[in-house]
Amino acid sequence: MQLSYFKKLPIMVQLSLLGLLVVSVMMLIMAANYMSAINVVKRNNAEYVKGIISQMNQSISSNNNDYKRSIETVAYNKTVQEFLSAADPTQKYELFTQLRAYLSDMAGMKEGILDIALVDKHGAVYNLRADADQLTVISREIPRNNLYYFLGFKMIDLRYKSTPVLVAGARIYSTTDFEAGKNELGTLLLVINNRLLFGDGNLVHLPEGALVYMTDRNGRLFFTNDDSSSLGEPIPEDTLLDEKHEYMMHREAIRDLDGEIVIKMPKSVLLQGLNKIRLKQLIMVAVALFLMIIPLLYVSNNILQPLKKLMRLMGEVTLGEKKNLSKRVEVDGYAEMIIMASRFNEMLEEIEDLTDRLLDSKRVLYETELIKRRAELSFLQSQINPHFLYNTLESIKGLAADEGSSQIFELTTALSLFFRYSIKGPDMVSLERELTIIKNYIYIHQIRFGKRLQVEYDISTKCFGCLVPRMILQPIVENAIKYGIEPLERTGLLRIKGYRDGENLLLFVEDNGMGISPVKLAEINASIERRQSAADSLDGYSESGIGLANVHDRIRIKFGETYGIGMTSELEGGTTVSLKIPARGEA
Repeated sequence: MQLSYFKKLPIMVQLSLLGLLVVSVMMLIMAANYMSAINVVKRNNAEYVKGIISQMNQSISSNNNDYKRSIETVAYNKTVQEFLSAADPTQKYELFTQLRAYLSDMAGMKEGILDIALVDKHGAVYNLRADADQLTVISREIPRNNLYYFLGFKMIDLRYKSTPVLVAGARIYSTTDFEAGKNELGTLLLVINNRLLFGDGNLVHLPEGALVYMTDRNGRLFFTNDDSSSLGEPIPEDTLLDEKHEYMMHREAIRDLDGEIVIKMPKSVLLQGLNKIRLKQLIMVAVALFLMIIPLLYVSNNILQPLKKLMRLMGEVTLGEKKNLSKRVEVDGYAEMIIMASRFNEMLEEIEDLTDRLLDSKRVLYETELIKRRAELSFLQSQINPHFLYNTLESIKGLAADEGSSQIFELTTALSLFFRYSIKGPDMVSLERELTIIKNYIYIHQIRFGKRLQVEYDISTKCFGCLVPRMILQPIVENAIKYGIEPLERTGLLRIKGYRDGENLLLFVEDNGMGISPVKLAEINASIERRQSAADSLDGYSESGIGLANVHDRIRIKFGETYGIGMTSELEGGTTVSLKIPARGEA
């Protein structure tokens, strides 16, 4: 079904659709390859970043173990134990010099240790660099009975400068009388460089534009290379949501710190190489499309242009004007198109010859038919309806027998005028003249029917000067009286109306008589339209002078196919005959 529809499309549309199909397939293949490449890049990147995160975790774990060992070493050092256990101030002072030297040596043994602080059970702080008051507060965060605890991120004044650091610590218990929670000597704090914990050399291996976020157990950032984020604060919510889908996100826990590593990779950087490849592919498709259009245009020019010339001439021929049959088409292009044009020209020559012969035959037939109709019209006009003449003479005889009335004179005069008008006169008369004769004709019938026949005229004075065919209304009025009003037992009303509608004159003859059944009415209208003779078309409905069909025929012969008569009727509801002719001339 779809293929059949495709075959009916214009050639240019078919060629364009085929070209579009080829390009679409190429684009789909490119898109599939591009998406496949994106998935490969994403998968490789995920594995690569996962490896870097693993290295960071290993560095953190290794450094954390070193810090843990350092804390254990310091916490249970003999000098530290004696210093924190000494009650004598003199002894404590003598041990302090040794303690300070020891703490300094321990701080230098591991890169990244910024300060080591001891806080005794009275809150006194002994350290190298950090602010003592801050360390006192921090020491209270170390849980009891805990030999090592990684607090996480802190801001501490080092030599009067606020510095972001990491803090780990432990409670110190006496080694001579160790029972957790019963002989606590103080607290040990380790202040650590936040950048050296994870080995920031790993960041060098990340792609350009990668953003790194590291949080402690409290979810606070202790490292990030994102300038829009602040250390000590949680990772911004919009950073994690990435509503625009501009990044690839990787998250993994820092097991030793109860924290988390988050790395965001910008897709634009990862796919930069692929985008360049895609651009090259698009350029190749554009070039291929351009190269495909050139032969397409060449083929279409050699096929479509000759076809368009043929179709244009075919359209002119179908307009029905004989002059177009003498035209010929000349085309260039493929041999098949030239042969087709030649055969079409030969066909036009044959059609032109046949048309000339057909027109000659029609002209002869038309002239013969016209002569026949004129003879028939002359014959019909010369006839006197015996029925009408008999009734009229009976009326005259009855009046003469009953009384000497002026009506006899008027009736005779009306009859004389009517017969004189019907037998001779010009073919076209004014509507006013036609109405005068119709009034005489109706007067004759009124003498016969008396009050049973009433008549009304509703004619616009603008119509009086219009020319109409002579005796055009009499057959219509006669039918209305004979078949509409005469069978009535009540008073019959005959109404004649007329007005101008633009360039046309419209006349109506209405009666309130018996009416016509719908079936019979349809037969009458169809017969009138076929322009048959009165006797054949109306099957006896009109036996008066010039029948309705002849009136319709006369109008069409005179004025054309758009003019004529029409009939509407309802059974027991009367009949209306309408007449349409051009509103021309003055009498």
